[in-house]
Amino acid sequence: MTSRTYAQIECSLKSSKKVKGLTNHATLWAYLCAHLSDYSTYTGLFRYPLPMWAYDAQLEIPDLELAIAELTRAGLIDYDPEEQFIRIVGWFHKRSGPDNPNRVDSVIADLGGLDNVDDWIFCRTASELMVASVKRSLRWKQEAPGRAQLYASLKVFMAEVYQDHGDGFLEILCEELSSAPATVSLELKAIFPVLHALSVEPVGKGSGRVTPSLREHETRRDVNETNTKKDENQNKTADFSTKKSSQSSNPIALSEVLRKDKGPTPSTLQSRVAKSALGNT
Repeated sequence: MTSRTYAQIECSLKSSKKVKGLTNHATLWAYLCAHLSDYSTYTGLFRYPLPMWAYDAQLEIPDLELAIAELTRAGLIDYDPEEQFIRIVGWFHKRSGPDNPNRVDSVIADLGGLDNVDDWIFCRTASELMVASVKRSLRWKQEAPGRAQLYASLKVFMAEVYQDHGDGFLEILCEELSSAPATVSLELKAIFPVLHALSVEPVGKGSGRVTPSLREHETRRDVNETNTKKDENQNKTADFSTKKSSQSSNPIALSEVLRKDKGPTPSTLQSRVAKSALGNT
């Protein structure tokens, strides 16, 4: 995996509401160290051993863990404490994101070389890369040859991620697309037709919210309910036929059923009364 020798941090970072909302400078410095770390890569997703992060940020590990928790709540990072992987949220939407097809290919190769990454964090990274790359490509000229190369690479990558993670990946991609322009959603659907199973609900000018098609879910639910009721009716019919056949061939069994259904017979009641009277005398 390619490591970096420099970092590109946007000057607007100091104006970020999420950054301004941090409670202390120690947490802010821990966040900046993640950008400047020797472990950092061009993917924005990398393993940052806790002792090394604590050393870089000049914090005790318990204090660093508190800082990580605050950064996670603020939506600035995703973090896997077991494998100690960190993902810097919004990485590909910033200056550090790839700006040409060859860089995208390099980032995809780096992501493919990661081991033991949490599935949710990996899908979040992949989804952000896809959306950010297409969004940047819309600034290029329509006939730019790089766009065809980019779309071809993304098509293969999306198919691989979908094959490995299934609908869970699509749900995460929906979340990423919810804040992207509607044109990005249309381009991604053209690249990867599986996304046509998603419907877009506009949430504002130039943007759309993408959710799984309700019609598809309702149709599937109706079919399942119909099949379930059909199976239940068939089972009830089979049970009734079996019971009826058994009762017809066995008079004793039939009388037992009637006794259970209708209570004691008159002869039984008379016998109980007689026994009670004898007992009293």
